[in-house]
Amino acid sequence: MDIINNIMDTIINTYNYIISNITPGAIIKFVILYFFILWWAFIIWIVKDITNRTTNVFLQVLSILIVIFLTPIFWLPIYLLMRPRTTIFEKYYEEEELDDEAILEEEVDENEWMEFQCPKCSKVVKDNFKFCPYCEFKLYKECSKCGKELRSDWKICPYCGNHEINDKPKREWTKVGVERIEKKRKQTKEDILAQLWG
Repeated sequence: MDIINNIMDTIINTYNYIISNITPGAIIKFVILYFFILWWAFIIWIVKDITNRTTNVFLQVLSILIVIFLTPIFWLPIYLLMRPRTTIFEKYYEEEELDDEAILEEEVDENEWMEFQCPKCSKVVKDNFKFCPYCEFKLYKECSKCGKELRSDWKICPYCGNHEINDKPKREWTKVGVERIEKKRKQTKEDILAQLWG
């Protein structure tokens, strides 16, 4: 108990001594000293921060010099607005992440094309082939109802349920007056011959 009382007495005496000796000049000196310590702390922080955010030496030197000459009161808000959004480390991992995603997408694309057997010759072909390279069989047909491309061995369209699957795409025909064209063509030839021999 005596030890605790001695510690408490020492703390109280130190506090009373500090309070009795504080003058307005000492407070001003303390505030100025605190400001300069804070200023150097900001300079050190900005040096570390800007070197972590960019490799541009001009931008690094400019940021450090402006904070030295304009004090943190004026420069720090401007610096926080104009500094690069991400650090070099974060940019690296974002790029790595994008590269990994691209690689995964490529792998998915490669694996998306599965192999199956040609309905005619039973040899293994890839799903993205339009014709069998062995027997030249057309591997896909078109649904007559929805127009989707289907494997030639399918009996029903899995998209619309249609049972009528065409081997060839549906084409619309229009009637053209063939006789008129031929007559015009003959007349034109006769006119040309008449003009030449004429």
